[in-house]
Formats: sequence, structure tokens, C-alpha cells
Amino acid sequence: MNANNPEVLLIDDDRDICRMMESILKQAGFHVQYCLSPERVHQYVLTLKPRVIVMDMFLSGMDGTDICRKLKSDPHTSGIQIIMMSAHPDAEQLCRSALADQFISKPFDIDDFLDKVKAAFASP
Repeated sequence: MNANNPEVLLIDDDRDICRMMESILKQAGFHVQYCLSPERVHQYVLTLKPRVIVMDMFLSGMDGTDICRKLKSDPHTSGIQIIMMSAHPDAEQLCRSALADQFISKPFDIDDFLDKVKAAFASP
């Protein structure tokens, strides 16, 4: 992975949302993969080694905040920037307590979405 072809991993159980976010990010020049199965997140993260993860808070059968906590507590994945998303009114506080680096409220503004992903790449 090089700076000209950054890696973003989208994690959402809704294929249409993933495809929409993938399209937005690809048009902005990002290399994107997505994972529809929360059970496979760890495998995807270890294989792809993304610099940024954009993840829904509520996933089928799993809580995105639990996944975020696990990734942030693992020394192999703790440096990955995680942006969590949700429409739930208390979601931002819950995501921040799970150590998410950034939060985006759904529905989201495309420019805000891109700004937060770009900012995540600028973070150490």
C-alpha cells in the first residue's frame, strides 16, 4: 500500500450502503474494499491492512462498538483510524467510548464524509 493508493475498509451489513460509500471514495481517489460480514472483520483487517476503517455501529448479529474496542486493544490493529457511523441519537458518545477516532451521523453529508476520511489519513 502506498500513499497514492490508500486503503479504506468499509464495514457495513448493507451492500447498497457499502457500494454507495465505495463509489464516493473511489471517485475521490481512494482504493476501497468492503466487508459485509462482521464475523470476518478481523480476517479482512489482517489481510488488507487498511489505514482507515469506516464502520457502521449496528451490524447484523454484532455491535460495531465491540469490534472497534477489539481492534483498538490489539497492538497489530490499534493504529488503524476508525470512523464509526450511526443514526442512533446516542451513538456518538457510545462510539467515542469504544475508542473510535471519528464519528459520522447518518444520514451524512458527502463532503463531510470525505473530509473525515481525508483527515483520518492525515492522522499519525
